Amino acid sequence: MSLFKSFWNLLSPHTKIVGRLCIAQAACLLLGLWIRDRFVTAVAASAMGSMDSMSPLLHAMTFVWICGMQSAVCWFILQRSLKAQHEHIRDQRAVSLSAARELVRTRDAVIFGLAKLSESRDPETGRHLERISLYSTKLASALRNYPQFRQIITPEFIRTIGVSSVLHDIGKVGVSDSVLLKPGKLTAAERSHIQTHARLGADCIREIEGQLGDSEFLKMAKEIALSHHEWWDGTGYPQGICQEEIPLTARIVAIADVYDALSTHRPYKDAFPHEECVEYICDGAGTHFDPFLVQVFMQIEGDFRLIARRFAANSANRGRLTRAEEEILTDILEDAEQQPAAECVVG
Repeated sequence: MSLFKSFWNLLSPHTKIVGRLCIAQAACLLLGLWIRDRFVTAVAASAMGSMDSMSPLLHAMTFVWICGMQSAVCWFILQRSLKAQHEHIRDQRAVSLSAARELVRTRDAVIFGLAKLSESRDPETGRHLERISLYSTKLASALRNYPQFRQIITPEFIRTIGVSSVLHDIGKVGVSDSVLLKPGKLTAAERSHIQTHARLGADCIREIEGQLGDSEFLKMAKEIALSHHEWWDGTGYPQGICQEEIPLTARIVAIADVYDALSTHRPYKDAFPHEECVEYICDGAGTHFDPFLVQVFMQIEGDFRLIARRFAANSANRGRLTRAEEEILTDILEDAEQQPAAECVVG
């Protein structure tokens, strides 16, 4: 018996199902034949019995019995087996999905940590990364409401830009402190030096891409790092590309980055009021920014104001998010996965 159990455990699930069906059908067949023999014996022993008259009916009843029993048993076994398989597959998918989500959360946390480490060189930027992430997510979500963008801006696109956008200035690790933190106006040489951060950031991400292989996340992060300082009219840097040559991701982050730069205090300037930030971006439509994206920005500029207030650079515990702020950041980034067109409200 133990040998049979050992052999049975070695079989695949599909082989076990076939084995059960064969055993069940053989048992039904034997049972049907046994009942037939008993019925024949009973008819023969009866004083009124006539085997000739009963033979067609007997064969028909035996056939119906055997087929019916076999069908019922097969259905029962298949139902039990399929139910067990479905439950096993569902449990496996749940475990895999949970592991994948945890991996994504870990990746996102590491990315934010590395980006924050780079940002920590400039104490004036406050919660710049959190705001950039939320501005980019909100603008991308609003764009998805337009048919021409719905195929491009998927929920996964929205979530990915929310994370990859925090690496937009990762190349600033290669810029000297004397230039990066200079409170006054930059010289032409200093400006040229600081502009190298776009290529440095893209090269850094390209190196990672070479080690890990193709990834939509890394591709988007590289586009943003390289091109978020390009202008719609072609006068930006580092490549001087224009209009739709500039990746959509970079055009989105360009608006987010400029709004944040204007609305917060920097070593070389005071924070602008929200209305002046909006006016500056509006005036830059068709020269600095994609004019259609500016139109969309104007429809949600109130959300930008709310994000700027909630994640203000001078808020308490600026080095660490409060629980409420963590929940808002997580909700806005993850809501893109749940809704066809994300419409998150910042409270």
